[in-house]
Amino acid sequence: MRQGVIISGLMAINHAVTVRVIQALWLIFWLYWLARAFNNKKSIYRQPFLSRLGYAWPLIIAAIISTHWSGGRIILLPASSIQRVVGIILCAGGFAFAIWARTILGRNWSGIATVKENHELICRGPYKIVRHPIYTGLVLAFLGTFIAAWPTVGGVILVVAMILALWIKAQQEEKLMRGQFPEAYPAYRQRVRSGIIPFLL
Repeated sequence: MRQGVIISGLMAINHAVTVRVIQALWLIFWLYWLARAFNNKKSIYRQPFLSRLGYAWPLIIAAIISTHWSGGRIILLPASSIQRVVGIILCAGGFAFAIWARTILGRNWSGIATVKENHELICRGPYKIVRHPIYTGLVLAFLGTFIAAWPTVGGVILVVAMILALWIKAQQEEKLMRGQFPEAYPAYRQRVRSGIIPFLL
């Protein structure tokens, strides 16, 4: 009986509730990220500003297209409670995976490609599954957001742009890691072949 009530409640979820839930998930995630942004190891090398534009441009172009092109508002998925619940689960699962990776990374974390003082090569936890699990989690969260709350052409464009931007950023970080760990990092890449999306990227 109780299980039936829960299922009925999930099936009744509407778009307005879905949007509020997705917004709450993003808010919780960013508050956690902000709280963990301090007390990291001192950087001995930071990626130059112009180099960061290498992964920012896909998002800038996608944001312009999706907000100013009328075709970006075309809906691709029919609105259904099942679709919304699946999207919420993907979004929450993506954030949980990213937070797990951030916790394991500890004080080695940085928002940009950086080499830290006494930098460690982390190979445990989610880093045994993919080399960039924070990005994996963000891709899942964006995909869940798209499915649940924004199933439009513009949403697809932004999801694809996010994947491209994260892939470019991952390549920049891996270049630094190969320089910092010339023997250990290539061996790690051999063990963990998936960068962001298992079997694909």
